[in-house]
Amino acid sequence: MRNLLIPALLALLAALPASANSPRMPVLNCVFATECLDNECADSGYSAQLRLRNARPVDSQMTLISAEFEDASETVPLQGMILSGNKRLFNTESATGTRLLTISPDGTARYTTHIAEPLMAMTYLGQCEEDR
Repeated sequence: MRNLLIPALLALLAALPASANSPRMPVLNCVFATECLDNECADSGYSAQLRLRNARPVDSQMTLISAEFEDASETVPLQGMILSGNKRLFNTESATGTRLLTISPDGTARYTTHIAEPLMAMTYLGQCEEDR
């Protein structure tokens, strides 16, 4: 009986929602005012949310992170790091193309998709700010 009680208790605890004391992973709202297709740029209304999922400090300057980048059409998993305040995330597993998102400490952001066929790059320039 005792051998069954502990696994059942652990399963019950795992199913409980996170407590109010658990650290909340930030959500960043990103708005990109400019869109560039290779070297041709235009105004853009593109926006997305970056939801940080996991963070693991490596040392005082670097933290490894994983996140989801979600816009109106898709959610892309990203992984990367925070190094000296700069967030650098990437995804190489998307059929659409390789993604790179860089956010500076002041929120200035660049989001790029490199597409193989046809060969091109789409870059978005804007700001990402923490949801409050």
